[in-house]
Amino acid sequence: MIKEIEEGYPAIRKAVKMYCKLRSLFIIVMILGSSIPCFAQHTIKGRVIDENGEPLTYATVVLLSPVDSTVQYYDVADKEGYYQIKFIKPGNYVIQYSFVTKEVIYEAVTIPSESGEDFGNKMMKTDMMVMDEVVVSAERIPIQFRSDTLAFDAKAYKTKTGAVVEDLLEKIPGIEVDNAGNMKALGEDVTKVLVDGKEFFDNDPKVATKNLPADAIDKVEVFDKKSEEAEFTGVDDGVRDRTINLLLNEDSKKGYFGDTDGGGGTGSLYKTGGKLYRFSSKFQSALLGMYNNVNEFRFTGKNMNVFGQQVSGLNTTGAGGINLSYNASKYNRYFISYLGSSTKTILEQNTSTENFLRNGSYNQIEDVDKNERNTPHRTNFGVRHRFNRKHNLIIDGDIDITSNNIVTQMLTNTLLNDSLINNLDNATNSKSDLINAKTKAVYIAKLNEDKTQFKTNISALYNKSTEGLDWTNTTTMYNPGRITIDDQYQDNITDKLTFSVNPTIVQKIKPLWYLSAGVNIGSSNNNLNRKQGDFGQEDTFIDSLSADFNTNETFVRPSLSLQRSASKSQVNFAFGSTWINFDKVLNNGSIGKSDYFYFLPEFSYKYNYREGRRIELRYNSNVNMPSVNQLLPVKDIVNPLSIYQGNINLIPEYNHNVSLLWGLFDQFSFTSLFTRLAFRYTKDKISWSQTLNEDFTQIIRPENVPYNYTVFSNIYFSTPIRALGIKINARSHEMWSKGISIINSEDNIQSTFRHTLDLSFSNRRQEILAIRTGGSVSVTDSKFSIAESLNNVYFNTRYYTNVRFTPYEQWSFETGANVVNYNS
Repeated sequence: MIKEIEEGYPAIRKAVKMYCKLRSLFIIVMILGSSIPCFAQHTIKGRVIDENGEPLTYATVVLLSPVDSTVQYYDVADKEGYYQIKFIKPGNYVIQYSFVTKEVIYEAVTIPSESGEDFGNKMMKTDMMVMDEVVVSAERIPIQFRSDTLAFDAKAYKTKTGAVVEDLLEKIPGIEVDNAGNMKALGEDVTKVLVDGKEFFDNDPKVATKNLPADAIDKVEVFDKKSEEAEFTGVDDGVRDRTINLLLNEDSKKGYFGDTDGGGGTGSLYKTGGKLYRFSSKFQSALLGMYNNVNEFRFTGKNMNVFGQQVSGLNTTGAGGINLSYNASKYNRYFISYLGSSTKTILEQNTSTENFLRNGSYNQIEDVDKNERNTPHRTNFGVRHRFNRKHNLIIDGDIDITSNNIVTQMLTNTLLNDSLINNLDNATNSKSDLINAKTKAVYIAKLNEDKTQFKTNISALYNKSTEGLDWTNTTTMYNPGRITIDDQYQDNITDKLTFSVNPTIVQKIKPLWYLSAGVNIGSSNNNLNRKQGDFGQEDTFIDSLSADFNTNETFVRPSLSLQRSASKSQVNFAFGSTWINFDKVLNNGSIGKSDYFYFLPEFSYKYNYREGRRIELRYNSNVNMPSVNQLLPVKDIVNPLSIYQGNINLIPEYNHNVSLLWGLFDQFSFTSLFTRLAFRYTKDKISWSQTLNEDFTQIIRPENVPYNYTVFSNIYFSTPIRALGIKINARSHEMWSKGISIINSEDNIQSTFRHTLDLSFSNRRQEILAIRTGGSVSVTDSKFSIAESLNNVYFNTRYYTNVRFTPYEQWSFETGANVVNYNS
């Protein structure tokens, strides 16, 4: 691969060199912007022990500002109790020694110290020790290590006036926030953000972090949350969610508080918003609202739930929401929330595509103007009710109602050897309404002195989508000359109803060992009703393009599992299977019933072999049924240059997945290293069949192919470099896949090998100047069996910078840029 890049692909070699230069430039920028000179810096070290002379592992040693008690430098004692703080600027500080079971020690120090850099042993007693020359108004411990929780004192990290929680989290060691607001804590993705231990707006992490004010937070806790079922039963199911819990200060639990903001700029840009909160021990409420045209999504953000996914076009958004939660007692909680928004998107886009043939290629150039109005409404509710210590009920539900209107104007030109082959001028108007409702209830009863547990899981899903589409296509063929005008409509009504019941018995057979048996019984009914005809004649439709299509699925999934659950390790063996009866009905007549049976074994092993070190091995199997759109044997001619038709003969995909994860988080240096290697094998993969006609129109339909293989690895590394005053984040992704697509009835075996590296830098001291800059390069090697001449190596590069300058507490200036280059 390297030889090919050096000798056969000079453009790639040039891009890699450019990337290396950019990386060097990033380092220089970070050094200059870190505001920490590399000269005149000092070191202190010592040891923390208890009354018996034993080391206090994880004791924190912090240098605080004597003015406002914010953290300046810190370290964590190792196994032998030793600490060392490097690269300290000269000045006056307050040194704080803290440990969970000991009284806090404060001392005034001057760096450099007249007694030298070795501070010797510091003994921490159970009695309070406060030096006479230090006056501490309130005892604050910036970092606390407990058995399963890392807690940070929010007031120890200085933020700008008007900062939100997201700004606070960016300053806390071990927590990272990307440009889209996605978070990692101790190296892993944050999936839950709680407020005082309670859900906040449907557990969407960004709602809390982008809206709650930073000055309302007392402490930030990071831990791995067990499932609520495991917390009640005491049987560890191995489920963990990396969670941030925001503990509010006492002032924020008295009365109401909130804020409003607004601003304007050049080009008629504007933004405004407001928030109102009320928190107490039993009641939690929040009211949010915003309106802007600067692509800012504080909540209900379109396309912002996928990591790294960009928002397209210019967006004007108005949104609002309300959150209510009531704690009747310690274990009984009832909550409901609503989020709604309306977004208008204006998009102008130009796309150039190269389509490969056996003896060459042809190009398509597409210009799109799109105006879209998207209006989603989401309601979430939940019940946590513990009748007594033996009976518990958990209910969760979601209701989504969305309407969407899109007006699109598209011009597509197809060229062969720079000669125009065909042309499509398309005008489309689309209106759709979606209702999606789902609920899940889990009832658990403990029997036989808690040795036996009975659990019933009931779930239901209802989905209805109504879509109206009308279009005008003017298609021009140049050889031979022909012009076709289509002025049609298409109405699609899709209904889906799924219901299942899953009773399970869990029996403790010996200490740490559990045996469980259960069966999941349910059904899923899907209906697609399509009517298509000439526009203006909605009372009549074209039979060959219209259909009433149903799939009826009934399933029985028995399972038996054996589990061992200890404090540091969990292992689970599961033996399952599924029987599926699948019926396809077209225009009220059955066109084929099928029975499928699959074994579904599972295995998982997790071991926390040291503090901050763990290893996981997982294997599971599952079945994917084809959707109604994949099965519908009716042509979709909305785009006459690319006609789609379903395949009624599709069968399910059978997947096998294996993954190995090793993770490290060093509490002493706040270094994270996580690696994951995974393999997926799919039997009867639903792939694509493409048939190209002589006029360069194509017909696409799904087809089962014998196999698909995918191997991928992820490496994530993060560490501070205190000598330079910066923090480095590096991500590596390797992916190899091999699969089959069908081109003009011939199997095309395609293999893809992709390498991606992302490197970013940020300065650690961000009181005045905060800089985050970095870049990524992705190299893809694609090979095709039916045309080796089309084998290609191509690359994409990306670089980005964000700068925030806060010269005074009341003033803050921010700017950023993100550039992506697509080589091919």
